[in-house]
Amino acid sequence: METDCSVCGSIWLGLATTELAEGINLGSFDEALSSPCSIHTTLVQQFKDYCEPKEGERTWRHPAADSKDVGIVPRSKTRSATIYPSLSSLGLFWHLLLVNRPSVPNHPGTGRILNPDWVDIDLLPRWKHECLTAHGAKCENPLKIWRTRPAWLIDVERKCLVPGDKCDGPFIALSYRYGEYPPVVIDATVLSTLQQPNALDTPQMSPYVLPIVRHAMYITSIMSERYLWVDSLCISHRDRKTTAQQLEHMAAIYGNAIVTIIAADTDSMEGLPGLKGVSESRKMEQRVVPLGEEQLVVRNTGIFSLTGGTPYYKRGWTFQEYTHSSRKVFFNQKELHWECSCSVWHEETTSGVEVDKYINPRMRTILAGFPDMDSLNHTISNYNERQLRYDEDALPAISGLLSVASRTFTGGFLYGLPEMLFETALGWRPYWGHTNLRRRAPSERSEDSRLNPSQLPSWSWVGWQGLLTAGYGEAARINTRQYYIQETFPITEWYTANSPTAAPSERRRINSTWYADRDSYKDLSKPLPPGWTRHEAPKGNDFIYPDGCGEFVFEHERMEDPDDETKPWYYPVPIPDISESTPPTIVEQTAYLFCETRRGRLWACRNEDPIEGGNILRLLDAENKQVGTLHSHNETQSAEFPDDVVDGEHHGEGPAGKEVELVAIYRYKKYSKTYNKETDGYGLPTATNKIAVLWLEWADGVAYRLASGQVDEEAWDKLSLEDVSLVIG
Repeated sequence: METDCSVCGSIWLGLATTELAEGINLGSFDEALSSPCSIHTTLVQQFKDYCEPKEGERTWRHPAADSKDVGIVPRSKTRSATIYPSLSSLGLFWHLLLVNRPSVPNHPGTGRILNPDWVDIDLLPRWKHECLTAHGAKCENPLKIWRTRPAWLIDVERKCLVPGDKCDGPFIALSYRYGEYPPVVIDATVLSTLQQPNALDTPQMSPYVLPIVRHAMYITSIMSERYLWVDSLCISHRDRKTTAQQLEHMAAIYGNAIVTIIAADTDSMEGLPGLKGVSESRKMEQRVVPLGEEQLVVRNTGIFSLTGGTPYYKRGWTFQEYTHSSRKVFFNQKELHWECSCSVWHEETTSGVEVDKYINPRMRTILAGFPDMDSLNHTISNYNERQLRYDEDALPAISGLLSVASRTFTGGFLYGLPEMLFETALGWRPYWGHTNLRRRAPSERSEDSRLNPSQLPSWSWVGWQGLLTAGYGEAARINTRQYYIQETFPITEWYTANSPTAAPSERRRINSTWYADRDSYKDLSKPLPPGWTRHEAPKGNDFIYPDGCGEFVFEHERMEDPDDETKPWYYPVPIPDISESTPPTIVEQTAYLFCETRRGRLWACRNEDPIEGGNILRLLDAENKQVGTLHSHNETQSAEFPDDVVDGEHHGEGPAGKEVELVAIYRYKKYSKTYNKETDGYGLPTATNKIAVLWLEWADGVAYRLASGQVDEEAWDKLSLEDVSLVIG
C-alpha cells in the first residue's frame, strides 16, 4: 500500500510484514479524526462509533470522548494489529487482520472474508491432513493415554450402532451440551434396535438421534472417517455398574479419538449451524473496514477464545472431554477452528497462518511425569468453577481425568486429592480473598439413578464449587512471580473408610509418600535421576529457595513448555516413564477421614485490610493479638464475624471476635519475600513456621469442614490444646 501517512505506514508495517513497528498514539478521538488522511481516519471513526455506549444499553463501555490516547499497536510477528480507545487503560479493542487478495501475487494479507451463512467445510479434511502428515507423533496421543475402544460406535455409512471392538479404523468423538433437554436413556431394547442397519434414519429412533448427532455424522463423513462416538447413543444404561465403567473411560475415549468435534456455540437440539444443505445458516456477522484499496477484518476471536466465552465452557462434563482430546475441531463464535498439540488455525485466517496460539500445557506437564501441584491446582480449579446439572456428579464428571493423572501422582486420588501429597491437598482454600465457594448438595434423584461415587465430603473440594488452590509452591517449579512458597510436614497419620463408625481395622491408611522422600531429592551427593541436569541457581531477591536449596536448580529433558519459558525445579524428583501401557491407579472412594490430632480455640474477626480483606479473617488469641488467618469459604460465612480488631484494640471485656474451634492438620514452613517500602523492592526472604488448621463444626460425633487457615506455630503451642480423635465427613 503506497501512502505518505506515517500512521498508515506503521499500520501496514504491522499487518503486512514481520518488521518491528512502534505503537501509535493518536491522541483523543477528535485529534485522531482531524488528520487529513482519509485512509486511517475511516478506521478510527468506525471504531469510535463501536466504542460509544448505545442509548438504553447497560454496558461497561466508557464514552469515546473521554479518551486521550487512542492507539494502534501493530503486532508484527503475527502480521496483525490492535486498536484501543486508550493505550494507558486499554478497554475495548479490535484485533485487525489485513484481508488477503488472491488475485495479487504474494499478497501479505492473512485475513479472510467469510460466508455469513455457511462454514468453509473444505477446511476440515485439509486441517486434519496437515496435522497427520506434518506433526506426526507430536499430536498422536500426546497425553499417552492407554489404548481403548468404546463399547459402541456409530457407523455413519450403515447408520447404526456397531460394537467398538468389532470395527477397525479410527473414530471421531463429539463433545457438546445437552442444554435444557434431559439425556435419553439407552436401555437394552433400544440398544438392540439401534444395531439394525439404517436404524438411525427410522422415525422410531428419531427421539434418540438428536440434531447434533446428525450434524456430527455429516462432519465425520466430510473428514473421511466412518465411525463416530456420541455419549447419548454410545453409552448404554442397562445397569449402574456398566454405566459407571463407561464413564470412568470417558477421558480415555476422547484421548483415543482421532479428532473431537467441539460444539461450543450450541446445544444438542440446536446442532451445528452453518452446514450448507444440512443445517440452518450460522448467521455470522463479520466486520470489514476499508483501508484505502485494501480491507481489514475485525477478528471475532482472540487468543483465549477457544477456552471460554460460551456456555459450553461452563459445563462440568465437557471439561475432561475438552482436556483429553488430542485434536479438536471447534464450532466456536460461529466460526470453524482447529487445535492440536502443535497448531491453532482459524477459519478467518488464510491457510497455515497462526495469528495467535495458546495451548494449555498443564495436563501435558502432568502426563510427562511431573507431579506439579501448580498444574494440578490450575486444572482442578478450572473444572471446579463449572456447572453441573446434579451436584453429586462432581467426582464422576472428572474421574476419567483423575485416573489418567494417577499415573503421575503415585497412589491415585481420594475424592480428588492426590494421596502422595495428601496433607498439602487437604489444606486447600478459595483461590482469592474474595472468592465465594458454594457448598454442593445432593439432588432429589433416587439413589439408584445416581452415578458412583456420588458423595460430597466436606473435607474435599468435590464438596464445594468454585476456584481454589492448595500448597502454594509445594511440588512445583520455580516461579519468580510467587511471593511465598511452602514446605509441608505431616504431624499425624490419616486413614479413610466408608463409614464414620468404621473400626480401626476397617480403615485404610493414606500413604503421603512425597514428604518422606523429599529430603532425599535434595541430597546433592546422590547421582541425578535420569533426564535431569544441574545448573547454577539464579541469585537475587526475586528468588525464594526452601531449606537445602539455592545452590543449584534442575531441569529435565521432558520439561518443554512451548507457550511459556521453561521453569526449573528446586530439586530433581524421579519422573515415571509413562507410556500407553502404564495403568492408572484407581482407589476405592471412601468419604470419611480419621486421624489423631490436637484442637484449640481462637477468635476470628473480619479483616478490613484492602489487600488481604474479603473472606480472609484474622485469628486472634485471648489478648486480641493476631496469630493467624482463616480463609472462609464465602461472604455468608464471613458475615457471621464481627468487625476488625487488631493487637489489643478492643473496647470490651474478654476476647474480641467470634470463637472458632480449630484442628491441626499439618505443619509447614513458609518462605516469603519481604517488601521494603523505602526501596520499593524486595529484601531477603524470611522463613516462618505455621500450623495448617481446619475450622470445623460437629454433628453426631462427626466433624465437617467450614474453612481452612493457618496459625503461627509458636502461638498454637501456647494454646490450651487437647487431643482429639478426629472423624471428618
